[in-house]
Amino acid sequence: MIQDFSHVNPDERIRIFFTLIEESVRYGLLEEVRTTPKPGLVDLRDSGAHRDMCYETFVASTDAIAPYIVEMARTGFLIGQKGDSPGLEAVFPAIRPVGVKAEQAMFRATGGVNTHKGMIFSLGIIAAVTGFFCAPCLSSWDFPVLEEPKKLLSLCGQAVTPFLRQDFEGMRGRPPKTHGEKLFARYGIRGIRGEAMDGFPALAFCALPAMKKARSTQPDANSANLYVLLTLMSSVDDTNILTRSDPETLSYVKEQSRRFLERHPLFGPQALKELEEMNQDFIRRNLSPGGCADLLAISLFFFRLEEEIRNIRFSLS
Repeated sequence: MIQDFSHVNPDERIRIFFTLIEESVRYGLLEEVRTTPKPGLVDLRDSGAHRDMCYETFVASTDAIAPYIVEMARTGFLIGQKGDSPGLEAVFPAIRPVGVKAEQAMFRATGGVNTHKGMIFSLGIIAAVTGFFCAPCLSSWDFPVLEEPKKLLSLCGQAVTPFLRQDFEGMRGRPPKTHGEKLFARYGIRGIRGEAMDGFPALAFCALPAMKKARSTQPDANSANLYVLLTLMSSVDDTNILTRSDPETLSYVKEQSRRFLERHPLFGPQALKELEEMNQDFIRRNLSPGGCADLLAISLFFFRLEEEIRNIRFSLS
């Protein structure tokens, strides 16, 4: 990383900014899958409740989709450079075609396995809105929106709500197609679309505060990541769990996670042993909290991006 940033020209600053975005995307996705042991999820030890994917599948998928997440950030950045016109409302329609390309690249890389479809949607929106609001700030390298992630996530909600509301209205007039649409039709749960419309509250009020706490209290980064994951599992209506089971089982997952956190405020050897047992339980029940895993990955994206931006700002002071 550049130590003296004060004399870097504007074009080079832009290049460095998007390099940081890509590094943070890759860090978030790979650090999540490396976190071990995770109940029902792919990690370094096993494939959890998944029979069609493994650690190497996630690495291949990350390599495939990361450039498209960066392209979405760049799309938001270019719109942000234009000022008030066309504005934030132009961001989501502009990145949707890029998201389709990202999904196609993912399926090519994984042989048809859906490893990151939800991540492409969520992190694509967040990266694009980050690019939009950071565009005017490169000269000072001062990004207020990254210091207030709750505000950034709320702005993500503003960016997508008009369009996703139309999606929900369209669902009412036809049979459901995707897993998410079927859950909406059956339970009224809006899933990741609703999470985005509401400004990603599970990130803003659960995952990110848990990450901040865990990084200063847990014995190591892996334990901190596991703490964030279990915190999410104790509160999030994970549609991946619902797709594989029912509301009663979702309640079971939440309760098991809540009790685990009560027993283990710090994740020592006994906590890791019990997580391995929980993993075997989830495998038997065919449960995978993949939505919570996505939120962990996005939290790690924020953690790394803020850290790298802060390091460069320090070099300017």
